[in-house]
Amino acid sequence: MTDSDSVARHPVRLTISPRHRQPPPISLLDWIRRNPQYQPVVRQAGGGGGRPGFTDAVLIAVLAQGLLPGLFNLLQSWVDQQRTEASVRIQAGDTEVELQVSGRTDSARLLAQATEALRAAREPGPDTAD
Repeated sequence: MTDSDSVARHPVRLTISPRHRQPPPISLLDWIRRNPQYQPVVRQAGGGGGRPGFTDAVLIAVLAQGLLPGLFNLLQSWVDQQRTEASVRIQAGDTEVELQVSGRTDSARLLAQATEALRAAREPGPDTAD
């Protein structure tokens, strides 16, 4: 097994918060769950306490990094169709990064940003040197 195979299986936690003014014709959760691969790993979070302007429809996913490209493609297609935005918080280990997704966001660029953040999380910082 190569290092890239190991990394692709390393789990990450995502928190996805869609932003919209009125309920969409199809919820983000239903949109993502149309793909059976994501049904067991994406769920609705507990309600309430969201940021202003964001709905309580926050999704939580814990999945292997290898599944991120497909999830980001689904998220981007939903955002494009709904003409809305979403916030994605990605947590790997002690590092967390937040990305904003809009109709102008390229899913490949989103994946690149997430991959870079996850790489930074794996690399030991200067404080961990012996």
